[in-house]
Amino acid sequence: MASNYTNSLYRDYEEILKRYESQVQLLQETNKLIKELNGTISSLNETIANLTEENETLKKEILRLKSQNDKDSSNSSKPSSTNGYKKVIINRREKTGKKQGGQKGHEGHKLDSKLEQFINSGNVLERIVEVNKTEKNKNKRYRERVVIDIKVVKTITRYRYYPDENNKYNIPKEHNQNVRYGSNVKTIAVDLMNNLYNSTDGVARFIKDITNEGISLSKGTLINWNNELKEKLTSLINKIETNLLNSYYINHDESTIKIDGENNNIFCACNKFNTRLWPSEHKSQESLDEVGFLPQFKGVIVKDGTELYNKYGICLSQCLSHILRYLKGIYDYIPHKSPKELSEFLSYCNKMRNELIKKDITSFSIEEYNSLIVKYNELIDNWEKELREDTDNYLFDDELKLWKRMKYDKKAMDSSIRGDKDEILYFLKDFKVPSTNNPAEVAQRGAKIKQKIGKFRSFEGADAYCIIKSCILTYKKNNINVYNALVSAFDNNLVLI
Repeated sequence: MASNYTNSLYRDYEEILKRYESQVQLLQETNKLIKELNGTISSLNETIANLTEENETLKKEILRLKSQNDKDSSNSSKPSSTNGYKKVIINRREKTGKKQGGQKGHEGHKLDSKLEQFINSGNVLERIVEVNKTEKNKNKRYRERVVIDIKVVKTITRYRYYPDENNKYNIPKEHNQNVRYGSNVKTIAVDLMNNLYNSTDGVARFIKDITNEGISLSKGTLINWNNELKEKLTSLINKIETNLLNSYYINHDESTIKIDGENNNIFCACNKFNTRLWPSEHKSQESLDEVGFLPQFKGVIVKDGTELYNKYGICLSQCLSHILRYLKGIYDYIPHKSPKELSEFLSYCNKMRNELIKKDITSFSIEEYNSLIVKYNELIDNWEKELREDTDNYLFDDELKLWKRMKYDKKAMDSSIRGDKDEILYFLKDFKVPSTNNPAEVAQRGAKIKQKIGKFRSFEGADAYCIIKSCILTYKKNNINVYNALVSAFDNNLVLI
């Protein structure tokens, strides 16, 4: 009996031992599996971390590329021609709440009010058409309606020269040809080509149409007229350059143009009353020394952010419109508040300045100026704080460069951080200079428009355009009738300013 009990216990022990060994083996396999799973988890965590880092990098790159691709003329230095099909409307004017159309007290522009001006302009052929007039009503009061129109009349003037006592005819040089074109048709053609940006083919076709095919011009004739006028305007160009050289400030800018398919440049210097354009093969200080008068200029130069003009003049002022566009290019894509606050502050400063100029006030008071500078520095410091606290690290080179450029001036001890602060804020202390470089940009726009309907085929052609366009723009600034002035130039009676 005892032996059976012992055998039973022994069998139970063996069974328990087998179960134990089985559990130990299962535990070992489980630990091995856990170890393998831990390795897999570590590998996956590492992969997730790498993918997360790569994702963040790609997000930043996408945002950077998006900011570059989406930028246009409203928030960068890109010209409006690069906008493509985007509808970009830049309008920083505040809404007045007034209805559209003429305002109370505003001078009217109805055609009735221009009739007297039209009649007094000279060379008016006036005729009267009496409608339904009979013997019965001829003494009654009539109602009059007026039609203003123009009529193209072809004219021929025959100059008949008779010999003098010495049997000489004394025919002037310009009349050596038996038949030649007059100054009016030359002026119409040149004005259409240079002032209204028509092609030579278009100008020839237009003149042919309005003269009922009476005048058929070749391209060579039109180009010769351009060159003829260029030579006749030499004295005016010299006067324009002298006026600009002696002026208190000039707006200076440059732009790329194509001449015979190759990249060239057009330089512009202008002020309130004068404009001068030059073509140039290169955009460099050496080219400026050759084509312009900047080496002798002793005034203020209003420019964009380029360093091209840094060695000229006695002071430099940067275009406020460019700075506002650059700031917009930052706050449109990066969630920092300071760039927009700076933009609003600078716009406010310019508005205050314009209001003072309207009142014939020539500068801010010392207290006003100092308070504006303090506020500007405060905004710049806030921007720096935002940059340092940016935990997302969405810090682009463009933003950092613009911040440095606006924080430091050219006298900074560390050459690596020298900026343009003194040039950017120059408009606050000198009301005699414009706050933007828009006049120079507008003056160059004609060359861009002209290239949309044709190209400059030679450097000489571009030079002729620049001279003629410079004089046209200068005449307009001085309220001189462009057409009459060009006719006078062709007649050797150049109108100077």
